[in-house]
This record gives sequence, structure tokens and C-alpha cells, in this order.
Amino acid sequence: MLLTLFFIFSITAVSSVDTDLSDNNHDANNRGVNYGMQEINHHQLNNNLIMHFISKNNNIFEHLNNQIPKEFRNYTMFESFNNLHKEFRNSDIYRSLNDSIPKEFKNFDILEFFHLKPEQKYGYWVLSEDMHNVNFDELSDNGVNVIFLNSYAFTQYGQREVLDWIKDANNHGIEVHIWMQIFYTGNWIQPVKNGVPDNQYFNYKIDEARHYASLDGVSGIQMDYIRFDGDAYKFKNGTFAVNEFVKNFTKAVKDENPSLTVSATVMPETDNAAYFYGQDAHTMGKYVDVIIPMMYKGNYEENSSWILNTTQWYVNNSGNAEIWVGLQTYRSDDNVTNTPADELIKDGQLGFDGGGKGVIYFRYGMNQELDKKKLN
Repeated sequence: MLLTLFFIFSITAVSSVDTDLSDNNHDANNRGVNYGMQEINHHQLNNNLIMHFISKNNNIFEHLNNQIPKEFRNYTMFESFNNLHKEFRNSDIYRSLNDSIPKEFKNFDILEFFHLKPEQKYGYWVLSEDMHNVNFDELSDNGVNVIFLNSYAFTQYGQREVLDWIKDANNHGIEVHIWMQIFYTGNWIQPVKNGVPDNQYFNYKIDEARHYASLDGVSGIQMDYIRFDGDAYKFKNGTFAVNEFVKNFTKAVKDENPSLTVSATVMPETDNAAYFYGQDAHTMGKYVDVIIPMMYKGNYEENSSWILNTTQWYVNNSGNAEIWVGLQTYRSDDNVTNTPADELIKDGQLGFDGGGKGVIYFRYGMNQELDKKKLN
């Protein structure tokens, strides 16, 4: 199996690194690995070593990459490990690779074996008006690897200009997800009419998302305002309508580009979100890749421990979705004084401690101390 060959190549790199790093004449079909004759140090199996081996054998890997099954065609072999999409983690390829680990390393899975656990996500929501103020060099140096760009940027600047900006972000190692406001775009739009999902509006927003999903360089689509304005209980089938929209929206995006990350922003309330907002994290988590609770502690007059506890709740109650924590960079909506950067970074770490996989700050340009601070 082709990814098994990648495993063999990587182990071979460990055995050859001290003897001849300039050797490019590896036979992909015949070169074997004698586990009994070599001493393998688990801690030496790192990204740099593997990437060096790949770069020295680029012709082999280009050939094999062309044979990757279509469901992984948007990734190179190496990136397939690093991205860890659920489809890959649950695939027969992954299980086959895991079964091929030498017995002395059976306490590790294949991803631990290569030190290729998924990177933590650090990012910002960015309004269109701030798009050209973003300093990619600075953000990249400070550990930022995700930006949620408000979709109004396409209206404000035009598609070509936005795509050039996205390409620049990608060249700095930063993913760009298009941030869409769903049921609030200046006025609230109810997801139901007479107890029935408003499919006409649903299709309008889904078609918009499908277009963004088709664009080069876009890494994900982010659903914001995927809720009622606190009065879902007044509407028959309100929660059902929100869930139906999330399901259909995600399917349309994935049909256009299966590799995209679909995320949904939710209110952080753990006991009444469905009643007030029509947000059922457990059901939404069956469809989206990421759920982002807005842990705006100032708005809720909570302390930092609330972030840890709420993250843990969402991790345990959001199906298969990853949890990325949303943090506001100011004290509250009633007090826009900047929260100290060190406090925000510690709050982000509490999200990771609670099982979250990312932290997204609202928003770029509001807290210049944080914008210039290393996040990880």
C-alpha cells in the first residue's frame, strides 16, 4: 500500500541519516528495513528528519503522491499525517499503517511514532475593513495559523483582490476560512416561517458558501450567527431548522471541496442554548468539523476557570467535532478596554487544557498588544 511505503521510507531515513544523507538512489520496491539490525530512538523520529528525507527523495514521493486516493488528493503524503482529518484517522489506510509499527513501538500510534500530532490552532476573526492592516509576517512569527476573514471583503474589495490576499496568507503558513454571518446580516433573519425551515433563504446562503468553497486558497467556511436572537423558544421547530441548515450547509461545502474545514460559532451556555438560540451542540457536532463556543467571560461576568470548565463540557457534548475556543480581546461588550495580552494567552491555554484544539481571538486590530504577542 502506498502509504505503507511512506512509513518504510521514513524508517529508512532514520537508519540512513548517519551514513549517507546525499544518497538519492533508493529503490521504492526493493529496499527493505531490518528492524532487528537497527536501533531506533523514538525521540529522534521528528518532522525535520522526515522532511529532509522526503526532500532528498523528491522524485519518489512525487510519483507516489500522484497515486494517493482521490479522497486525500488535496494533501501530500506527509500532509495527510499532519492534517489528521477524521476521514483519514478512521480509514483503512491509517489502520494498516498503525498495524505495521514494529512491536517495540506498539505503545504509540503511527502519528505519535512520527511526532505528527495535529498542530494547535491559533487565529483571529478579521473584519473586511481590517484586511489590509493584517501583518502576515508578524502573525506568522507569533504562531497564528488561522484567519477567519469576513465574507464582506469580497463585496468591499472584489474577488481578485481577496484571492491575492488569501494567497499571501497561505504563503505565510496561515489558513484562511471565510467567515459568514448566517441569520444576522444587519437584521435578524428567522430560520423558520410558520414552523417550517425557510429553505429559500437556506439555499441562498448555501449557494454563497458553495461559491467560497470553490475558490483557490480557501481552507474553510465559518458559520457565525447560526442561531436565533435569544427567542428560539417562540418558534415551532426552531432548533430543528438550525440543525437542518447546518447539515445541508456542511454537505454542500464538502461536496464542493471535501478537504475544507466547516466550523460553527455557538453561544457558550451549556444548559439552555437550544431553548434560547436553537443551538444543539450534540447534533451540530455530527455535521461540522469544528464548534467554536464564544467564551466571552466578560459578557458573562465569569472568571478564567469558567473557560476551562465550559471547554470540557463542549468537548464531551459536541459529537465528533473539535472544539476551538473563541475569546474576546476586550473586557466585555459594555467595556471595550483591552484585556491584557498575557491574560488572554493564559485563557487560551485553559481552552487547550480543557481538551480544545484551537483558540480564536475576536478580533484582529482591537488589541494591538495581543496582535504583536507570541501566542504559543
